[in-house]
Amino acid sequence: MLQKHILFLASWYPSRILPFSGDFIQRHARAAALMNKVTVLHAIKDEKLDEIFKVSVVNGSPREIIIYYQSCRIKYFNFFRRLKAYHKGYLLVGDFDLIHLNTCFPAGIFALFLHYFKRKKYIISEHWTGLHPDKYRHLSFFSRIFIPWILNKSKLWLPVSQNLGCSMAKITKPKPIEVIPNVVDTKLFSPTTLSKKNTKMKFLHLSMLNEAHKNISGMLRVGMKLANEGYSFEFHIGGNGSLNIINQFIAENQLNDFIFPFGELTHEQVPQKMNECDCFILFSNFENQPCVQGEAFAIGIPLISTNVGGISEFLPNNFGILIEKGDENALYNAMVEVINGKQFASKEEMHLYSKQHFSPEQIAYQLNNIYNSIVYEN
Repeated sequence: MLQKHILFLASWYPSRILPFSGDFIQRHARAAALMNKVTVLHAIKDEKLDEIFKVSVVNGSPREIIIYYQSCRIKYFNFFRRLKAYHKGYLLVGDFDLIHLNTCFPAGIFALFLHYFKRKKYIISEHWTGLHPDKYRHLSFFSRIFIPWILNKSKLWLPVSQNLGCSMAKITKPKPIEVIPNVVDTKLFSPTTLSKKNTKMKFLHLSMLNEAHKNISGMLRVGMKLANEGYSFEFHIGGNGSLNIINQFIAENQLNDFIFPFGELTHEQVPQKMNECDCFILFSNFENQPCVQGEAFAIGIPLISTNVGGISEFLPNNFGILIEKGDENALYNAMVEVINGKQFASKEEMHLYSKQHFSPEQIAYQLNNIYNSIVYEN
């Protein structure tokens, strides 16, 4: 079949305002562009803009159109300004076959406009933990008016986990669901050819370091308990967030020989860091399908994780250890098991699993089949 032109309409996307926002959506766009023509459209508010709109176009594969818009003094007028920003970008897109909406709100409002006024079909990829019942009920009234409407008018839902799809189905009448997980560059993320000679077991946690989300303090307390009981290990904790709490905890508890904080890494630096370690840890209070899970498997290191969101959907039995949310004793016991030499699947088996489920080529193939089924449906 001929290449289709897909409008990748994104609520989140990397920009000069938020360079890491929605990087997983960008990886989906790049995967989709392996088999189809893809144009990304994103609008974002710029508080420092000295003109009402500024257009940025990057002509690559995918083509990326980002519209920056000036903040309005009257808060609710920003809604209309964002819509106008999307429309300005839309005029640069040209003819296209299908809208692939990424994260339903707020970009889905413009998808509704195109659905009603341009008779365009759309499908939705969803990543947002805000659609789970315990979080959805706290969204604004305005959001809860539009989100069911946006979900209802789509042709197909593509959540990153079945767990998220079930939450979406509680918001409005269910649509057909096909799980499309996050993309992992399995060429960049691969086991090192050099043999590791760690004298101590090295654990790793890498994230935005949001306490409410990742339970950083819980991991620190478990690290302290392991150190106090004489275990030999290193726990590397870092990422794009503030290190103040981590550094303070280390200083107050003399943990310099056990807990090692690190700052922001580029996407290209992450696999090197993972290859230096033996086990990845997620102690999250909530998740959907975290990118780092597939990346850890692509490197060939096991995962200790709380059983939240869709993590269990992509965790073969011998790839790691699942524990209950917030259970510090369970995390302690799991880390002790790893320190004492618990055996997991081989690096080669883990990497192959990641390649078969998360690689750009696999996601491109799945998306292309979906695009064909919608574009060419009778």
